[in-house]
Amino acid sequence: MRTILIILSIFFFTNANGQITIKTKKLLQDFDYAVSELRLQHQGFYQYVDKETVDADILSLRNQLKTPMTKLEFYALIRKLNALMNEGHGSVNIPNWTKIKIGITKSFFPLGVSYYDKELIIAQNFGEDIPGLTKGMKLLSIDGEPIESITEKLMPLISTDGFNETSKYKWVGGVNFILLYRLIYGKKKAFELEIIGPNNSERQKLTVPAIRYKALKAKNAKFKNKNFSHTKFGFEQINDSIGYLSIPTFRKSSNNYPKFYQEQFKKIDSLKIKHLIIDIQSNGGGEEGNENLLFSYLMKDRIRKYKKVTMLPAVYDINKKSKGIIFDKWALKGSIAERGEFTCYSDYYSNLGYKPPSPELVYEHKLYVLISGYTFSGGAEFASMIKMTNRATFIGIETGGAYEGNVSSFSETIKLPNTKIKISIPSVHFQMEVNPIIKGRGIMPDYEVPQTWDDYMNNKNAKLDFTKEMIVKMGQHLKAN
Repeated sequence: MRTILIILSIFFFTNANGQITIKTKKLLQDFDYAVSELRLQHQGFYQYVDKETVDADILSLRNQLKTPMTKLEFYALIRKLNALMNEGHGSVNIPNWTKIKIGITKSFFPLGVSYYDKELIIAQNFGEDIPGLTKGMKLLSIDGEPIESITEKLMPLISTDGFNETSKYKWVGGVNFILLYRLIYGKKKAFELEIIGPNNSERQKLTVPAIRYKALKAKNAKFKNKNFSHTKFGFEQINDSIGYLSIPTFRKSSNNYPKFYQEQFKKIDSLKIKHLIIDIQSNGGGEEGNENLLFSYLMKDRIRKYKKVTMLPAVYDINKKSKGIIFDKWALKGSIAERGEFTCYSDYYSNLGYKPPSPELVYEHKLYVLISGYTFSGGAEFASMIKMTNRATFIGIETGGAYEGNVSSFSETIKLPNTKIKISIPSVHFQMEVNPIIKGRGIMPDYEVPQTWDDYMNNKNAKLDFTKEMIVKMGQHLKAN
């Protein structure tokens, strides 16, 4: 099973408890333990950055522990340590008992937000109804500080694959912005906003009161959600030759993939679709096997997907008797454990029991893949397979997941002895069969098409619209010649 990225889970201190500091000796013990366990279990420290640079960065963080810190300050530092792994899987969390003991204060930013082409858009209001505040307004500043400056402070707390930034802009949005803002800026009773409405209407300032954490629930949401085609499964015939297939996730619980793929590709075949658009811009991954099955419907050739799949001996020893390890024929080879050779190919469907599609259902015509910063983990691996085989044209923005693979699966959770902060450490290194010129980046689009503020306001799938227009123009050009 592949680990699904767990987006941030953060709770905070009351004002009184927030001022309690922890002695340097205990902080150093926890920090050194965290570094030691990350080295034992995770293969990401030196995947994209040389050892000398990473070790210097770790030492720089450790040197910040010369004076006592609050648990919250130390938590932020451990998040920065985790980010040095250059790997977007895994998480750092404050334990449940701490959340219960401390309680929640009325000190949270009340607005859910999303970044669209690096502009911060108000997507939800969990607080009071405020005259003049509507969905889709652009947020320019909070308490006089420009959004660009705020964003710069939040980004180091978010882990990502390699040097990618598109995923950070996606993951920092929503409720995560509310939680991270509280972490950096502390307790506030109210927030002065500078905002601007759609069509660049006149700027205005509004003051919104803070809310309690427990108010961040769907039932308190004031604005109606927007629905986009890429967030749900489905096939649509656009015209006689163009078809659109949306695959928003590879999570096993979200779909009966063998049945769904078979039904859709039967339609695609019967309709004689010559241009197929596959939308994975919302696909953050899921169980391994689901992306391979989709690939099997797009190429008859069996390809080598991974150079190898490995884990460190310490993790192998913990898991070697599990069904998954036995099924995949893991074996310790010197200083590393490797997964069975048969699991490195595109027709490997994990333990899901899938069968390859009938040859007549394999689509062999023009293919277009829509991608974004949300395209991560298994979603990015699917995109990597398409990229490495030159099977499709890519439209959108750089994927959140790295072209050359990731470290995920078989996560072990450690608890730091003094602060009790928990770190979930993914351990399996999935190394794609690629040799990118620039390491640590996602799959790059052939045509860069961001989702803009205007696209959001008008419920447009900009990547889909661009692709349809491109195909139509291409057809008109061919007819003219």
